[in-house]
Amino acid sequence: MQPRQKLSNSQFLHLLNNGDARCLLHSLTLRKLYGGQMLQEIYEVFSRPATVGEAIDELSSDCPPDEVESVVSELTEKGLLVTDGEAELETYYRLFQRGMQQKNIQHMYFIPTTDCNFRCSYCFVEDDDRDFVPCFMELETARRGMDIFARLCEDADRISITFYGGEPLLNPEVVYDSMRYVRKLQQSGAFKAPVSMSMVTNGALIDKRTVDAVLETQTIVSISLDGPKVMNDAVRNGIDGRGTFAEAVRGYNLLKEAGADPGISCTLSQFNTVHIEQVAEFIAEELQPRGMGFNILLPQIDGGNPVAVGHEFAADQLISAFEILREYGIYEERMMRRVRPYVDSRFHLKDCMGVGGQIVITPDGRIGPCQAYLGIDEYFPFTVEELHARLDSLTSEDIYAHPLFDEWLHRFPLNMKECADCFAIAVCGGGCPYAAQVDAGSIWELDERICSQAKKIMQWMIWDTHQHLTAELIESAGAPAAAGSDSS
Repeated sequence: MQPRQKLSNSQFLHLLNNGDARCLLHSLTLRKLYGGQMLQEIYEVFSRPATVGEAIDELSSDCPPDEVESVVSELTEKGLLVTDGEAELETYYRLFQRGMQQKNIQHMYFIPTTDCNFRCSYCFVEDDDRDFVPCFMELETARRGMDIFARLCEDADRISITFYGGEPLLNPEVVYDSMRYVRKLQQSGAFKAPVSMSMVTNGALIDKRTVDAVLETQTIVSISLDGPKVMNDAVRNGIDGRGTFAEAVRGYNLLKEAGADPGISCTLSQFNTVHIEQVAEFIAEELQPRGMGFNILLPQIDGGNPVAVGHEFAADQLISAFEILREYGIYEERMMRRVRPYVDSRFHLKDCMGVGGQIVITPDGRIGPCQAYLGIDEYFPFTVEELHARLDSLTSEDIYAHPLFDEWLHRFPLNMKECADCFAIAVCGGGCPYAAQVDAGSIWELDERICSQAKKIMQWMIWDTHQHLTAELIESAGAPAAAGSDSS
């Protein structure tokens, strides 16, 4: 660093406060520096170009020169202070280009039926505003769909399939045959990489045949359950209006006793979010899954949801639940979507697989990017019949040549003006295009649910890290550390 060299804050630098503590964070690289009031004053000095000497002179009344020089040196080394603002745009452009090129099909939602034996009050499929009659997939359509998916996955290094609905086990023969057919395709070399299969089910129809098929095909099952009986049954009811807790737990235990290691899918609504600690303790102590996921309510097709909770409140409660679950060693997917990129300092480009990596096959053999649009044909522009007819030459490029898939491919935070200067852009991924469209009118609008969540979780991760670093400093020093001391 040259003495007369002008430095300034990176245009991706953000100052975060927590009481007396400060953190300077680079939103793209996730590099950061903790400190106290001096860190804020240095940040303010370099809000315009200045040399180290000018900074020392300006801060001389409050900050020792050697400390200022040391902090400036570390900020420069981490890329938080820069000499050339244009040069660091290369980092943004490099990440942007990676997002634009991220279009290898690698995941499929496979919908064997849109029918369901439950009538959950928050469901976005069994929605009164959708004008469609539930239907069931035929075996030939299922196998052809799997052939198409295998062909489209040729360039993928990770491949996954989710059996979804409706309730997939209302069409059990197609589900079990499809699971086994995938493994046959994998053994024959049709899939070029290992295939992970999962099924989301309400658990009521699980029987010995289900257990056998799951174990044989190594399929991961996630049971939808929203907490203890009173909370679950407030929103998750059968067609007859009765609660479904006992049926879900019976199915879960049947799988668990057979060694299938099922997970839990828990949707946050008005009835369980306020009691999130109780929900987390119930899942951890009574069900004891290895992993689970909380779902933030999707809006129904006309926008909104009758049992939704405030976005910020839901994010706060999600963090509280995660803190409990990690004490039990339980992996929670929703939070880990943010934690993984933060810990690895790796930019999370896209939160939704539909944005450049996914197809959905409906029971009547239509193919689109997102399962949330079930029953709306314009969002499913291809058919199994037409794609299977040209299977030998089919590639992902053919899918993304369609305007709908092409538009979805381009919808990620680095390509959205409102997201460009957000401090949480590296862990957000942009949320759900469907939610943005039905709530705000366009997939290019913000998904406010995930926007709030990403910001809250980023703040929590930063100060949770700071707390652990401070505790380590105290332990290593053998004495209390000064509030707001610098650490990186």
